[in-house]
Amino acid sequence: MNIRKLQHIIILLILIPLSMWLILTGFRNQNDPAWAETATLLSNNTLTLDKSQDSLCVLYNDFHAIKLPENDSLPLKLVSEPYVPTMAFSKFKQYFNRLAVQKFAIIAGVTGSGNSTLVDRIAQLMADKGNKMEILCALQFDLDLHKRYIGFGDKNTYNKGELLQFWDKCRAKPMEKFVCVIDNFDKINPETLFGPELWQRLDDPKYKVTFGKEIIQIPDNFYLLCITHAGVGQKIEMNNEHFKRFGGQILLSTEPEELVMALKAKRKDLEKDLLKKRYMLDNVKNMEQTPPQYEALKNDILKAENQLLALKDTSNLQRFVYFFTKINTIIEEKYATSYQLGQWSDVRKQFQAKDFDNLKTIFLNHVNSLKPPTEFRQADLEGLTYTMNHDGEVENSSPVWRAANYLAVLGFASELGVAGSFAMVSGIVGWLYFRKRHRFIKDFTEKINNLMDDFTFNRQSHDTILAELNTIKKSFDGLVL
Repeated sequence: MNIRKLQHIIILLILIPLSMWLILTGFRNQNDPAWAETATLLSNNTLTLDKSQDSLCVLYNDFHAIKLPENDSLPLKLVSEPYVPTMAFSKFKQYFNRLAVQKFAIIAGVTGSGNSTLVDRIAQLMADKGNKMEILCALQFDLDLHKRYIGFGDKNTYNKGELLQFWDKCRAKPMEKFVCVIDNFDKINPETLFGPELWQRLDDPKYKVTFGKEIIQIPDNFYLLCITHAGVGQKIEMNNEHFKRFGGQILLSTEPEELVMALKAKRKDLEKDLLKKRYMLDNVKNMEQTPPQYEALKNDILKAENQLLALKDTSNLQRFVYFFTKINTIIEEKYATSYQLGQWSDVRKQFQAKDFDNLKTIFLNHVNSLKPPTEFRQADLEGLTYTMNHDGEVENSSPVWRAANYLAVLGFASELGVAGSFAMVSGIVGWLYFRKRHRFIKDFTEKINNLMDDFTFNRQSHDTILAELNTIKKSFDGLVL
């Protein structure tokens, strides 16, 4: 084997696998990075609020300027009433520190984002015992709330409302912290709630407010935390006039991490609950007569076992959390962040594979109930469903498909399609024509070889052979032309 032929073989051995790899890569769909991020999220161990007693003590001591022992359980008890939420300590600390400095704030979150729970627990840690007030707003109760919390009267006599009385307590105990939480703040007109005088005072600290014969001042040790829905969920649209009076707006987004923490907590609760129910079932079995609750207890155990099985299935949880993350991304891109649905909603209960259709319906109904400009449909989720069913593979994401789609968007697809079709047809016709001419040339070569043999062995005369060669030459010239 000569060197040139060996070189050709080596080049082919390199080019063939490389070409195959390029073809496979070109037509292979890409994986969504969020799929792998979800798997990482499931494996993370996040420090939760219920495991942060010492850290909560530090927060409490810094804010109140006191020195509780780091193992004191008081701060944890404060954030655990009526229950301790499944929340990352880092998140709680972030918002606590911000509100501690800001003092007045509007905290807005999408439905199910947990903003009410977060603000309530922050307020409980901020306020000294008994120093927390809560105002619950409802539609069309603006004037009633004004009379109850601000008051009523004339220039001579004025009956102070609960909020003004609360401010008196603040002034009476200047070393303590007082917090007021206004929930569903967007359901009433804030200007009507506070009244025109206080509304102006909130905008201008130099403006004097006098009710009766008393000048009303907002105490320095008073914190006001207002909870609203975000964007389209608001009944009264919040604008800059509201934000500048209440220290700005803090937006709470949906958090897959918090959903994962809730699922892990649910698993622990189910494991404990199953032990108790199985123990109860064993006791029931030993009775002489089967009590009425026997079948109900069996059904409860079966239901809990199926739920626990789903929570132990890592692949199932990855699909569930990925769906939650991506559908909210789709909603944000198609509409706006305020149309999203958070981790504290009924969504967190739909983690079993059999609940998937119901999970989609919950999101579709939620978005459409907010009257978006275009309907949110099942068809909008087809790509997401494909990715879930193909281990993170994104439909139509191969480089070849993306290039074709890009050309289509630019308007070149039709022109290139016509040119490609023309080139393909031309190539096929040319190849067939070449094959036909190749056969003609082969026949000419055989005829010439036969004539040469006849000449060599004197089977035909010289003139006859010359005439035959001349005929072949004319035919070949015609073929070339």
